[in-house]
Amino acid sequence: MPFMKTKYIALYTVLLVFSGQVFAQSNALSSSPYSLYGLGLTNDIGTGKINGLGKSGIAIPSSTFINNSNPASFGAIPKNAFFYDFGFKGETNISAEGASSNSSITANFSNIGIAFPINEKSGFGITLIPFTSVGYTISGIESYIEGSTNLFNTTVEGEGGINDLKMNYGYSLTDNFRLGITASALFGKITETETNYIFADSYSSILIDEDNRYSGLRLGAGFQYDIAKNLSVGGGVVNLPATLSGDTIGTTTISTDVTTEIFETDSDLDDFKLPLEFGFGLQTTLQEAFTVSLDYKKSFWDDTNQSDQIGTFVDQDFFGAGLQFKSTGNQLKFFNRLEYRAGFNYDNGNIEIDNTRISNSAINFGIGVPLKRDTSSMINFSYSYGNKGTISSGLIKENYHLFSINLSLEGIWFQKRKIY
Repeated sequence: MPFMKTKYIALYTVLLVFSGQVFAQSNALSSSPYSLYGLGLTNDIGTGKINGLGKSGIAIPSSTFINNSNPASFGAIPKNAFFYDFGFKGETNISAEGASSNSSITANFSNIGIAFPINEKSGFGITLIPFTSVGYTISGIESYIEGSTNLFNTTVEGEGGINDLKMNYGYSLTDNFRLGITASALFGKITETETNYIFADSYSSILIDEDNRYSGLRLGAGFQYDIAKNLSVGGGVVNLPATLSGDTIGTTTISTDVTTEIFETDSDLDDFKLPLEFGFGLQTTLQEAFTVSLDYKKSFWDDTNQSDQIGTFVDQDFFGAGLQFKSTGNQLKFFNRLEYRAGFNYDNGNIEIDNTRISNSAINFGIGVPLKRDTSSMINFSYSYGNKGTISSGLIKENYHLFSINLSLEGIWFQKRKIY
């Protein structure tokens, strides 16, 4: 089949799956009560092998898989290669508050993307990933109606999140130096439902549904420099500040024993500001079999001057470290082509509640299973165990088990078949 026709069919297929992924974001990708704040929890799931390496990848080139951590990496996509990445995740979350605890399970797609070379020096990729995720339920809130002894019971639920349609372009200025730019179209819906049951002489309820929609554009850039054969630097990864505009459509339903009234509202929301972010990374190879990667990222949330109803946004620091082992033995043997990974990541959180930061830390393990000997196609499995928050100051501590699978495929184009 001609190259152009094949490319259009591939792009059309991906766009169809993209459409399904956008709608999938309407289901809860998170079960964390901390997704109540802001626009939800920021997604920390990566593409390819990143999840098993402590989420570190700023200095890793996209030479064998799609690496969204740095747009400059796309300048390393090999000629004739076409990469696909399909990600899935499942999470078990145990939340503890005081002496009580609650567990939940969520599962969904985590990403889908394609990448390909434009010419010998540049490459392009497009990926759809959740930017934030919301999924919480707060129930059993009892209060007295002002001026009376009658009680009302409140349940609040939220789900949805913001999608990130990310486009990356990378260019190799030299064999050792790559530059890249990125553009993200951010969009999505967060649904909040508040149900109030009023216990008085007669039964009544108030149901408030709000669909909050946000959208905006964010730009960024980065570079990678191979200092030596076994040492790469990925620095200057910058995501510029951005503003997400929003609107809300609300429906209030008031029901009593005899009547039901419905009121609808449509109004603009306050803009939500995303901060300036920068990151720096290193990657080095030791004795050919071991690869070490280190990342540091900082987000300047203080400069957005934003606060939530309960918490305040504060500057956030992220640290990630990963180690990969791959045998240097005979690569015709299957087990010599397996990749074993371990990592650790920590961030001090971007929300502060009652002078307490909601930090997050996790250890990661992963394995890459090759699919074909003559390509870099691989199934990447990873597992993370982590915790978030604290039970002090009346807050909630979460322990979670996170499983992810990334199907990272490589197609080879413009390569003549060998005839034996």
